[in-house]
Amino acid sequence: MNQINLDKLFQLSPGQKADPAVLKLVVAQVYQAQVQQLTNGQFGLRLPAAQAPLQITLPANLPANVQAMLQASVQTALAATPGMATQSTPPQATSLQANVQLQFLPQNNGQLQLILQPASAPVKLTLSAAQVQQLLSSVLSAGLPGLNPQPAALTQLPVNVLQQPQGLALQLGNGAVVRLSANAQAALMQQLSNSGALSLLSADAKTAPPQVLLDIKTERQQLVLQLQIQPANIKAPGTVVNANLPATPITLNKAEQTAVLQQLLQLFNQPVRSSATIPAAAQQLLSQLSGSVNAGTQPYQLQLQQQASQWQLLLQPVKTSASVTIMPEALSRALQFNTDSSGNTAKTPANTLQMPLTQQTQQLVQQAWRHLLPLMPMQADTLASLPELPQAVQHILQLVRHSQPGADKVLSPQQLVNQLTSLLQFQPLQPSATAQTSGGALAAAIQLLLGHLLQKPLSAATQPANKPLAQLISQLEPGQASNLLRQLAGHSSTLQQSQLAALDNNNAQTQQLLLQLPMQQGGQSVFSQLLLEQREADGKQNGEKQTLWQLTMKFDLKQLGQLMVVAKLQQQQLQLQFYTDEVQAKQQADRFLPLLSDRCKAQGLDVTQAECTLGKIPDTILPRANSLLAIKV
Repeated sequence: MNQINLDKLFQLSPGQKADPAVLKLVVAQVYQAQVQQLTNGQFGLRLPAAQAPLQITLPANLPANVQAMLQASVQTALAATPGMATQSTPPQATSLQANVQLQFLPQNNGQLQLILQPASAPVKLTLSAAQVQQLLSSVLSAGLPGLNPQPAALTQLPVNVLQQPQGLALQLGNGAVVRLSANAQAALMQQLSNSGALSLLSADAKTAPPQVLLDIKTERQQLVLQLQIQPANIKAPGTVVNANLPATPITLNKAEQTAVLQQLLQLFNQPVRSSATIPAAAQQLLSQLSGSVNAGTQPYQLQLQQQASQWQLLLQPVKTSASVTIMPEALSRALQFNTDSSGNTAKTPANTLQMPLTQQTQQLVQQAWRHLLPLMPMQADTLASLPELPQAVQHILQLVRHSQPGADKVLSPQQLVNQLTSLLQFQPLQPSATAQTSGGALAAAIQLLLGHLLQKPLSAATQPANKPLAQLISQLEPGQASNLLRQLAGHSSTLQQSQLAALDNNNAQTQQLLLQLPMQQGGQSVFSQLLLEQREADGKQNGEKQTLWQLTMKFDLKQLGQLMVVAKLQQQQLQLQFYTDEVQAKQQADRFLPLLSDRCKAQGLDVTQAECTLGKIPDTILPRANSLLAIKV
């Protein structure tokens, strides 16, 4: 099975022969390069290319953030492969090498701006029950005020005991309530009575409820949850405690343990945790599990998952970027830049670029990026209806999700047109927003929430189709409305990102459509990316250049990984190429492609290629990655 590199996926072969000494690159395209630490302490970059690699010598006085990023990339690579052998590098370079993501932005003064990002890949670690217990111990106990860090062999978390109509229940730190079985209730009632805390259950709301300790232990490679009561610390004023009765741990049954563990997972995963901010004990555990994980040099987002009886910890690298400006003399080869991925060459000298936008428009676009990027979330909220959320919030999230296309149903052509139009024309405060399409429902929900908080109805409140949504929002408290508005704002920023990227990449020689499409997937809202463009095809017919349409789609299949689809249509000839980074997804695609090919043929298309390849999937198919950092030296 051939592994591939998709760095050149968006580049088509030019129609004419080029000077082999000149290296053609695409502006703002993400390339995979190697950072090299030279013997004199400086850094260099190496970009593999035909004929000869491109060598870039970086200035000695690099900005501190660029220096730290490059040094961290090298250290991370060495930690992953301590015996890495020296590759084909220039004589002055040592074997200290690592991969980085590199973008080229030519400047009008002939200089070249380089944007660098670490190329760390996501890491998935399989954990034993003891390691999960240790991780939960160090992370969750550190987040509780007044609670000393727990030893690795024991985790004790305080939880409230509530009296409900159905009996006793546990309230965890995230506010979630878990009902107890009759046996557990009886045992807990007896121990509360012995400790003198039973009267607290019937006290008024101003009195804090009694607390017990939730013990997380490991027995026979499994997590075991027990309730532990300590009479000396829990007794109510004016009560008599029978100190002679030992407090016997109460072991939760399987259903109770499953419910509590789900809430502990949410406590661990929400809000998103960074490896740079977790306690030292947890960082040490990460280093022991994987030598390539260095929380001190490369921050990761942590997500703890349970699949059947297996525990996994997903480490997603936090993308950080920095830039440095170099002179043309720092390059080992002459460069020629294309203004876009379709191969349109800039009619200017090497290392310079004539932007397709006017200077005034370009300044407005840059200003728009500066306003938008601080609002962009690390990852858009899934809008999942979690059981601990208020019923009104769950119904609102459900209405917003149901307005989106579903991954398990096929839309009619008119429904698809309506959905795409609503997203392309989306504005948070657009007039006549209705909850009938994904873009309209998002705008209507944002407007209704703003009107509810400001106590001043906006235009969406006048639309009859929004009445169910308006009634639900009217039931929310201000804090609930604010939290929900922040969730939806992440979706709004994501849609506006693709609109701004389309404007930023617009020019007179290319037709291009960019879109990030929210879709229902397993009770969650997941964004997929679409890029439709008209490009120049290889070869000529009757002396004239030929064009084709290319549709590129990127999907997040969760446990099946990332899937990227490239469809090229030239007249009636169709090429289908699937890319995935998971073997299981490739196997399913191989079974599905013959059926897809038959359906395309039934529409009168000649399918000349239909295959799926295992390879590296880029983080995004948007043609430009922007950064708030623009450091010049």
